[in-house]
Amino acid sequence: MRSYSLVKRLAKWAIGLGLTISLASATIVFYVAYDDAREQQDDLLKEVAWMLARLELTAKNPQTLWMNNRDFEQWFANTQSVNQVTKAGTIVFVRTLHDEGQTLRVVFDRDLPNGAQTLRIGNTQFRVYVMALSNGRHIAVAQDSQEAQSLAFSSAASALIPLFVFEAILFVFLALLSWIIMKPINRLERELFERQPDDLKKIEIVGLPKELNSLVNEINRLFDKIHHFQIRESRFTADAAHELRTPLASLSLQIERLERLPLSDEAKGQISVIRQSVDRTNRMVNQLLSLKRAQNHTEQTNRTQANPSHVLASVIEELWPEAEEKNIEIDVQDFDKLDPLAEGKVFLSKDNLFTIWRNLIENAIRYSPTRSTVTIRLMSLKPFSFFVCDTGPGITEENREHVFEPFYRESGQSIPGTGLGLAIVKTICEQNHLTIRLDWTDPISKSGLKVTVTEIR
Repeated sequence: MRSYSLVKRLAKWAIGLGLTISLASATIVFYVAYDDAREQQDDLLKEVAWMLARLELTAKNPQTLWMNNRDFEQWFANTQSVNQVTKAGTIVFVRTLHDEGQTLRVVFDRDLPNGAQTLRIGNTQFRVYVMALSNGRHIAVAQDSQEAQSLAFSSAASALIPLFVFEAILFVFLALLSWIIMKPINRLERELFERQPDDLKKIEIVGLPKELNSLVNEINRLFDKIHHFQIRESRFTADAAHELRTPLASLSLQIERLERLPLSDEAKGQISVIRQSVDRTNRMVNQLLSLKRAQNHTEQTNRTQANPSHVLASVIEELWPEAEEKNIEIDVQDFDKLDPLAEGKVFLSKDNLFTIWRNLIENAIRYSPTRSTVTIRLMSLKPFSFFVCDTGPGITEENREHVFEPFYRESGQSIPGTGLGLAIVKTICEQNHLTIRLDWTDPISKSGLKVTVTEIR
């Protein structure tokens, strides 16, 4: 199944449910408000009709002005009266509530009962309130139906405005609430994302919602298992490496004794092959121990200041025989400019800096062709930044992430090696706030390897 977002799913359901409820509520509110507006329009017509009726009867019956509606209806608009219905053919003067109070002379072709009703007068449809008085007079007040419907529609639409405003506020509130609820989860995600690969300390439960406690406890339990596994793995690797050192040392002594004996050229060739195999195995054991020391970060908590010029001199001195054997020139650049008195310091232990430079320069010498140049350039002391480049085959872009994995080597590689050098360098860089980047020495021909190490500030 594809992964999904709880927040997006919750938002979709909330928005869908909210819109459905809003649409249903808006429909109900609209029709209720529309009917209410229509009733109010009819009530308005009725009030105007009754007012005109009172004015009509005031000359003979002045008391009609202060009579209540019930008494007025009983005395002057009696429902039992035969005149309660306006007979067909009766001339009725209809007073309109539009067009500046126009009065229409109308003869209806059917009987009209008292009350509100919809009638067509000419080509226009009206909402008419008819009132037959007990003295035989008729009062009719009309309003254009289209105008009445427009007013009712506007009134109903106005009633929806508070609902829509409330819905908008509700959606904003839900979005804000979702953001607040997700803050602890986002904080936990950010904390896990920013952790170094070797950081296995427990996640603090303080400040997290109870619903995440079980998840965090399981993550902490997983961290404990990984930590114990790493300890067992490191112990096994260290023990195995130490156990291998003893027989390798014995083999080296036996080989030295054999080399002193007068042997045939064929025997000396065989002993030379054995010597190379023992040296390669001994180097792999030393590299394994270096990798485990780096992964255990025993020196990270006690970071000291190292002198890069002095450390580099020690590394070159150790690797000089190998470079001289291949007639490779080691070009050191800008150390005298940035550190003219050889007193510059970087916040990195001497052993870690020595291990980084030894692995990088040794790889550069090993993979460079004879009669070539290996360049080490100091770009900056603060922040500490340098690069080592060679003219060898380089590393293809698709393999640049994989070469930092222990024992990984590019296919078709004929030069002997353990595949641990860059893994050791990467581990030390991560523990000491350094970044490492691989590029081509010559981007045009895509040849050579340029390794840049930069301090993170």
